[in-house]
Amino acid sequence: MPRPRLKLLEAEAVKVIHESALKLLEEVGVWIDNEEALALLREAGAEVRGRVAAIPPSLVEEAVRKVPRSFTLYDTRGRPYAVIGESVTHFNPGSAATWILDYGSAKPRRPTLEDVERVARLADSLPNIKLQSTAIVPWDVPEELRDRIRLYVVLKLSSKPVVTGAFTVEGAREMLEMLRIVVGDPSEKPCAIFDVCPSPPLKWSRITSQNLLDCARSGVPVEIVPMPQLGATAPVTLAGALVQHHAEALSGVVLAQLARPGAPVIYGGSPCEFDMFRATANIASPETMLLYIGYVELARELGIPTHGYLALSDSKLVDYQAGVEACMGALVAALAGVDVASGPGMLEFENVFSLEKLVLDDEACGYALRLAEGFEVDEERLALRVFREVRWSAGFLRHLHTVRHFREEHYVPRIFDRSPRAQSGATALEIAHTEVERLLKEHEPEPLSSDVERRLDEAARGMFEERGLKLPKL
Repeated sequence: MPRPRLKLLEAEAVKVIHESALKLLEEVGVWIDNEEALALLREAGAEVRGRVAAIPPSLVEEAVRKVPRSFTLYDTRGRPYAVIGESVTHFNPGSAATWILDYGSAKPRRPTLEDVERVARLADSLPNIKLQSTAIVPWDVPEELRDRIRLYVVLKLSSKPVVTGAFTVEGAREMLEMLRIVVGDPSEKPCAIFDVCPSPPLKWSRITSQNLLDCARSGVPVEIVPMPQLGATAPVTLAGALVQHHAEALSGVVLAQLARPGAPVIYGGSPCEFDMFRATANIASPETMLLYIGYVELARELGIPTHGYLALSDSKLVDYQAGVEACMGALVAALAGVDVASGPGMLEFENVFSLEKLVLDDEACGYALRLAEGFEVDEERLALRVFREVRWSAGFLRHLHTVRHFREEHYVPRIFDRSPRAQSGATALEIAHTEVERLLKEHEPEPLSSDVERRLDEAARGMFEERGLKLPKL
């Protein structure tokens, strides 16, 4: 089946960038604020000087060989859901916005727990948003419990696997316990992916490095998300930033495999461009798209599943700019074969979330996935028999061949307006808002079993009561 694909780097460029990243890890090293991680590296043969570990190429290559080329992701009800690592894109809303933009408003506000619930319900209902995420941070919950409560809400309100992450060491461990309640051993039925982000350039904080080790040991897939900022925390040149991105990702791969050989790892990223004129972090620029394509090709050469923050926008509103940037990112994700793409619904440098944009982005993701699917070339689809029957009558519309194939060949949008002018009226944003309200009213997520829900509630209640707080009601 012919499938369109993006291609950026020639084989020699892949080799040069990879070797440059290996030199960076060995000659400059990685600064790690975690004694346990440093001890693992020292025992494996890395030279550790204070908090800096110089990682030899042999250690990197050994770690890469241990990473599974693919793994099965389960839904939160314990059923096989998707294979990650086959270059088929699975979109999710991304994480973790600290603002939300209401319909009709020009300024965002701080999200609440009710907003977390609304996003989870909406994402559960959308056909092209294949995974959930702990997309927004609730400001009406105490700071030390915000990471746990987000996962708790999503596990209760959606059966889709979830991309998440913790803000503290204790948070990750308690979130892993939630997963054990829901699916049992998370190494046997992984239903969540944990983001862990190195700090550019070439650093791992105590929290993220410990989360990486704890998740890898538990068998939960870890998504290593370097965040180089071109011109600020990374070289301004794309090639230099790509070398840094690759080195940071490889350092995470090494730590994960030292913690648990064979631990599932996803090579991810959220690169951005420092705007020299406005001092903003541009995430949806053409330059960042090139970095995504580049590092995905590097990861694929190593046989590691991939992730990227794509299908989002730096715009402040759900406007033309938001549509262009989100669609560009969705196309890059689908055509480059990114396995996990985070970002639909997000605005303003990953800080703001919009439910209406999530609905519109679901449509854009549908377009991108259809384009990446390509088309089959076989005797039935070449349609020579049909030509012989129709001849010069242009009677394809009523032919059985059309009836048989039009649904599988043509993507039919639910939101974008293809109707005649006489039947049009509402804007895409207005239609999206109507759809948001309809789905939140009508969609019924698949519930957890009563026993699992009871134990999950007890665990969440205990986390709050230990701190003298009361678990909020959903």
